[in-house]
Amino acid sequence: MSRNNITKLNFTIMKCLKQVLSFCFILLSNVVVAQSSISVEYKEWCPLPEYISGGTNIHKLILYPTYSVYFQSKFIKNNSPYFAASEPEDTFKKANDLLFKFYQGKKILFLSPKINKAYFVVSDSLNLMKWKIQKSKPIRYLGLDCYEAKAHFRGRNFTAYFAPKIKKSDGPFKFSGLPGLIIKVAADDNYTIWQAIKINYNEKANVGITEKFKEKSIPFHTYASWQKQDDKRAIKELIKRYPTAPGEIRIHEFPHLEKNLQL
Repeated sequence: MSRNNITKLNFTIMKCLKQVLSFCFILLSNVVVAQSSISVEYKEWCPLPEYISGGTNIHKLILYPTYSVYFQSKFIKNNSPYFAASEPEDTFKKANDLLFKFYQGKKILFLSPKINKAYFVVSDSLNLMKWKIQKSKPIRYLGLDCYEAKAHFRGRNFTAYFAPKIKKSDGPFKFSGLPGLIIKVAADDNYTIWQAIKINYNEKANVGITEKFKEKSIPFHTYASWQKQDDKRAIKELIKRYPTAPGEIRIHEFPHLEKNLQL
């Protein structure tokens, strides 16, 4: 083989190696991007004037490839005199007050409020909302074009804004089912509003399934029935402890975000 042919062969080999390395780099980059997790911090509040709050809840949603987890990450206290005395911390609830969405099984698991002095893991369905995407111009939130959608969910109407650029059909609380991440969602009666305040595209925290969530869960309709019974007991206790004054309006139910839980 002549020297010119050897030079040409070496050049061809080097060119092929360069193409292979470039392909491997692109493939590796895609794998890293696919495996990285996204987290979103949501501010949750109620703008109703009659609602008195001790502070603002900040919730965090972490999106993994097969599931997401939603939990309260911060509570920013205000100076309201009605909440001067803080309740003792419930360490069990703090460690287990989580809401999981499992994409493949289309299932939600969450920790119930304390019912008859016990907590329960409740099973619910994913993609419960039947959204209607509105024909309106996008609104900018956190540098993202967000589109409006509306749905009715368990007694309340909601308006959401989702970002198709983040291809995760998820959002705060149980909200999901839109072609993009939900950035803001609000009850039309202003009962609750959630709005994203921060997005981390390289979340490193790993929040796994706690031991509590490995227990057998109860279906949502069972939880709803138990919650209503517990509300009835609590209202009877309030009436017994605090008799109604003349002209006073007596409470007959406790408000719930999922309004069909109300008596």
